[in-house]
Amino acid sequence: MQMPGSNFVAAVERMSRALEQLASAPSATAVLQEVVHGAAASLGLERSAVAWLDTDGLLATQGTPGLASEAVAACGSRLLEDPELVASQWLFDQGGAGLEPEMAEVMDRLGAATLLALPVLSSGGGCVGVLLGPSPEPRGFSPEEMRRFTLYAQLAGLAIERGRLVESARTAALQARAEAEQAELLRLTSVQAVTEAFGRALTREDVGRAVLELGVPAVGAVGGTVHQLSSNGRSVELVAAVGSSLEALAPLKSLPREMPEMPGYDAAARGTPVWLESLEDARARYPAFAVYMAHKSCQAFAFLPLRVEQRGLGLLAFGFAQARHFTELQRTLMLGLARQCAQAMERARLYETERSARLQAEAAGQRLQLLADAGVLLSGSLEWETTVAGVAQLSVGTFSDWCAVDFLDEHGALRRLTVRHAQPERALMHDKIEAYAPERSRPSAITDVVRTGRAQLVVGLMPPFTRKVEGEAGQSPEGGSFIIVPLVARQRTLGAMSFVRGPERTPFTEADRSLAEDMAARAGLAIDNARLLRKARAAEAESRHNAARLRILVEVDRLLAEAGLDLPAVLDVIARKVSEVIGDGCVLQLMDEDGAFLEPVTIHHPDPEARWLLAGTVHARRQKPGEGLHGGTVTSGRAVLLPDIDEEEARVSGGLPEYLPYLDRYGPQSLLVVPLAVKGRVFGTLGVVRDVAGGRPYNEEDQLLLQSLAERAALAIEDARLYGAATEAVRLRDDFLSVAGHELKTPLSALRLQIQMLARVARDVATTPGLAQRVEKAERTSERLGALIDELLDAGRITAGRLKLEREEMDLASLTRDAVGRMSEALARAGSEVKLMADTSVVGRWDRVRLEQVVGNLLSNAAKYGRGQPVEVRVETGHDGRARLVVKDHGIGIAPEDQGRIFERFERAVNGKQFHGLGLGLWISREIVESHGGHIQVCSAPGEGSTFTVELPRE
Repeated sequence: MQMPGSNFVAAVERMSRALEQLASAPSATAVLQEVVHGAAASLGLERSAVAWLDTDGLLATQGTPGLASEAVAACGSRLLEDPELVASQWLFDQGGAGLEPEMAEVMDRLGAATLLALPVLSSGGGCVGVLLGPSPEPRGFSPEEMRRFTLYAQLAGLAIERGRLVESARTAALQARAEAEQAELLRLTSVQAVTEAFGRALTREDVGRAVLELGVPAVGAVGGTVHQLSSNGRSVELVAAVGSSLEALAPLKSLPREMPEMPGYDAAARGTPVWLESLEDARARYPAFAVYMAHKSCQAFAFLPLRVEQRGLGLLAFGFAQARHFTELQRTLMLGLARQCAQAMERARLYETERSARLQAEAAGQRLQLLADAGVLLSGSLEWETTVAGVAQLSVGTFSDWCAVDFLDEHGALRRLTVRHAQPERALMHDKIEAYAPERSRPSAITDVVRTGRAQLVVGLMPPFTRKVEGEAGQSPEGGSFIIVPLVARQRTLGAMSFVRGPERTPFTEADRSLAEDMAARAGLAIDNARLLRKARAAEAESRHNAARLRILVEVDRLLAEAGLDLPAVLDVIARKVSEVIGDGCVLQLMDEDGAFLEPVTIHHPDPEARWLLAGTVHARRQKPGEGLHGGTVTSGRAVLLPDIDEEEARVSGGLPEYLPYLDRYGPQSLLVVPLAVKGRVFGTLGVVRDVAGGRPYNEEDQLLLQSLAERAALAIEDARLYGAATEAVRLRDDFLSVAGHELKTPLSALRLQIQMLARVARDVATTPGLAQRVEKAERTSERLGALIDELLDAGRITAGRLKLEREEMDLASLTRDAVGRMSEALARAGSEVKLMADTSVVGRWDRVRLEQVVGNLLSNAAKYGRGQPVEVRVETGHDGRARLVVKDHGIGIAPEDQGRIFERFERAVNGKQFHGLGLGLWISREIVESHGGHIQVCSAPGEGSTFTVELPRE
């Protein structure tokens, strides 16, 4: 709103002077009245008139009596409308040639036979009217008459111009009065509006805008500013401004509180107003400020302190376009505005304080309520995905406009759980938040928070690379704001929660950050507790599952152990147990000896009809490796799982010929086949079939269980096969040894008789030198060969379990003396002297033949390995009453690692050509001693000889 340049007092003064001048001058009408009378007299006429245009452009007339004003007006209008007519004087005659009809009609109305018309000119030369001299008779006018009439025309022009001036002055005076009255009304209205605006203002910014927008026009200023003290009291901050551009206001937004030689600082420090009425006044009092004024459009300033109860609040400043003298009325008006502004600002400050306290209390209550609601929600369910999404939904609207939750999955990658909006129909600030979405390919605010575990508060949300983090104190950030807080539980970061506010809402504060961290702490703990409980439940379920599977495997191991190494029993156990725990039907197939076909060896099903159909179809369609379901498993060595397959699918695939009749009869089935392999060699398959309609399809758990069973089954089958092969080999060997022993013993007996007879003849008839020695040597060889055959026969009997004892009461000492006597010749040949200590009888029930065999084997062993050293033989009674036989030699000895081995079949302590034998003597001796309930042991060291001890119970 613009005010007139003059104030009320000056307007009143101007109007008073103009009215006095107008009152002292004659009116234009009176002057023209005299002019028309003088003009008529100058021509010797009775009538004359003048027509002119007034200030409003209306035609006015003045004439002598006897002339109708309408006729004068018509004539004046006709002459003034034609520029050529008013250019010079005209003399019109009724009978003259060239007189226009319109003009003739006008002259008739004037009653003129001759009409003299002169233009009435203003001082500037413009035509303002016409002076008329109508003559009722035709006549002419002398030069003198024309001169006098022209003078009256000039006088009429001056009178008309003066009248115009007087009318303009009167109109201007009236307009000035009206403007002054309107200005006063506007001033009073502005002051009242300022007072009312102060009453409505709730903030200091509202107060500043009110005092400037309404006060600047009221005081006639062109601009103004309101500054207030900052919260820390160190500076003054611009609250509102009018009449200046943003660029001009930029240096004034924040000013130091102390600015010497500046009028604003002077006014605020002293608490008194500063009036600068001109640039010269500023130069004299504030030179530094005068430099500022020289570059500004304002030439006068008023600086008014804002004070309440002797306490400074700020400064109110007005700027005026022209230098001026501030009257007492103007100063009083501006000081009143300053007082009202200060009081309004103090009220606004108190209101803001109260409102801030109330809002803080409400915010605290809302925060507590939000935390309480979030706590109830998080504690109400263990499905953390749902509850955390519920917390995100709970936070939007009251706390934020947008909320997102991101969590770390089991691979350590960020995954977005939920995004909630206050207005779901539009993605709030989606284009700006996109820069902070969790992506592993580039860093973002969310990944930074998850990595560092520290929350981020960002205000002035802008596109990427232009945002400002936590703007400078005192600045009002533009744009939105967001908070990202980590989800932390038990010193471990689980993810992040993001909260966003749009630009139309108050930015987040540190208190909001604390609230977000509290919510995230509760959510993180709920997530971690839910995860731990899930893991515990999963572990418990896995434990139960593993326990159940282990029980099955243990049961299978027990059944296989009970089945032993009997292959048919093993196969039957496998088929029945697998059918019981996994499938309805079980098919076990093994490769034949040539490896050309799979042979179904065991098929089981609880339903006899289904078992018959399954067995018939499988047996009827033997498969080669690579053919069908089982053949393909053998070739690939991998399990095959078909969760649900029907007869039509099987025909289309062409890979299940062995199951087509079964599928056709019983409908869709679930099939699972695993290989039977040992040491990487696949030798068969184990397959199960289950009716889909009657039970669930097979899954990976069933596959793992069946593979575990297949591993055990493969080992059991392989062991049974190997055992069967070994047993058959041993049986064949024992049969061979038995047959060979018997076959050799018969001719050997005959040969020994012949050699013995030959030996007697050779001793009686010693014709050939050395014949007796050769015969004796052949006899010893036959004896040794007989002993070897006896050992082979005994080995066969022991292995076959046909060793029988013929017990009788006997004396071990006597048996030993007899055995030493029989072996004396062999010991003598070996060079070993026998020291026998068997003087005391040791009686018991034993098999005489077998014990003689034991003593003989021990003596033969001593003679063989004794190196010709003496051999000690002792028979005694042990401390426990048992009979004890000790044979000690001083030969080569036995290494500790070989002392257990020498009692096994075909084992000897020393390998070499100088030591002959089958390695069966000590094994046979141990078997005989143990069959009597006793035991035999050796104590020896290399080079120190060996001591064999036999202990036998008496019964």
